Amino acid sequence: MIDHAARDRGLSWRQRWRRRRRIPPFGAFGAGSTIGWPRTVTQPECVFIGTDVHLGDYTWFALTQDRSVQVTQGDAVPRQAFDPRLTIGDRTRFGRDLTIACLGEVTIGADVLGGDRILIGDTYHDYRDPDTPVAQQPMAAPRPVRIEDGATLGTGVIVNPGVTIGAGAVVRPGSVVTKDVPPGAHVGGSPARPV
Repeated sequence: MIDHAARDRGLSWRQRWRRRRRIPPFGAFGAGSTIGWPRTVTQPECVFIGTDVHLGDYTWFALTQDRSVQVTQGDAVPRQAFDPRLTIGDRTRFGRDLTIACLGEVTIGADVLGGDRILIGDTYHDYRDPDTPVAQQPMAAPRPVRIEDGATLGTGVIVNPGVTIGAGAVVRPGSVVTKDVPPGAHVGGSPARPV
């Protein structure tokens, strides 16, 4: 067990502050990349970030490898096992409040631009049993999400499981992407449609 007090003894307040803000051990973290503060990263070893990537404050990477859930009231608690992988390409930029929920595979290409308050998820909480709170139900099977090179996502965009946003596509602010977006297309609305 690490004795944090002993480890930090003799350090200035600034050195202790910097140590607490250190980036956890990612699968890969490219040169020149930054993630704003505060941030929440679960399973950082499953996150692969390219070079010169900038992600705003309040970034949340919710990756899960193992989850126990209650299927119905009073039943045994089964375990769900996942193999998550989040990949973000070179020179990609997102604003504040980026949330990525990943139990399978989320791939974001190079030179992608995203605004604030974006949600990208490859799964969701199942809701088949009306007598069990949704948060206690199993996760739906993850479906891969891909955002190809040069795509742009406006502020407040939601990207649902199983969606591919093509290279150079533009998703207008506040859109909910439920189906694939072809390369170079401009879409908007809820659900997102060509505009």
